[in-house]
Amino acid sequence: MNIIGIYPNPEKDPELCGTKKVVSALAGRARLLAGSKFGAHVLPGVEVVGDGRLFSEPEAMIVLGGDGTILEAARSCAPAGIPLLGINLGRVGYMAELELDELGLLDRLLGGDFHIEQRMMLETELDSDGGIKKSFALNDAVLGGETPFQMVEIELLCDKKPVNRYRADGLIISTPTGSTAYSLSAGGAVVDPRMDAMIATPICSHSLNATPIVFSAGSELEMRNVTRGAERMILCVDGCENYSLCPGESVRLRRSPLRVGFIRLKDGGFYEILRHKMAEI
Repeated sequence: MNIIGIYPNPEKDPELCGTKKVVSALAGRARLLAGSKFGAHVLPGVEVVGDGRLFSEPEAMIVLGGDGTILEAARSCAPAGIPLLGINLGRVGYMAELELDELGLLDRLLGGDFHIEQRMMLETELDSDGGIKKSFALNDAVLGGETPFQMVEIELLCDKKPVNRYRADGLIISTPTGSTAYSLSAGGAVVDPRMDAMIATPICSHSLNATPIVFSAGSELEMRNVTRGAERMILCVDGCENYSLCPGESVRLRRSPLRVGFIRLKDGGFYEILRHKMAEI
């Protein structure tokens, strides 16, 4: 491993204490790159570059923060096929591989003693006046009311065939990676992130038959705004992109051609992480 990107989160690591520990562990053993937006926090031994180089040149990206930081980095790394190694600075950090007291395992990264676990992403597609808008999600796409605590009506279709109509606060379509995020909080099943699937989970549904459903990743799902009146809905993609859906409009979801690689240095796997993280909540 010769070129490694460093993706810190100054909000989670304001003095970059954790980032400095990682840089110290790697200094002189690999070429380290960091993005220009962290230029005010320049670290010795780290080359500050523009995003074009940061998300194209590294052979791996070390991400320091919580799951939100990893999501943010993944959306930029996926197009170039750069795998991620998450180091947890957040509270839970399901996606992170290491804690700050495990930096000795970085020797395995430098020595090539690791494997890469590929995760599927969602592709969302909306029709708009300006043409078709596409976005990508590693975790989920959530359709809900424009204002909080507002019950809406959403029709769900699979391969253009009606599945159910939900009267609820919203509807989550998640990947297996996202099954331990908002979907889990809403009562959805935990799905092994190595699988390819789409999970539909209603949020606070006003119905007795609104159970989560797991769909084949080869299907195309569609969420349609069928709320009575002139109520707009908001589609939130991975918690960072928002789109408006007027009555009658819909969003289509399918498996993305992009995938995200997660670097694994440990032998325990997802279920060991899940067991320990669940115990911390």
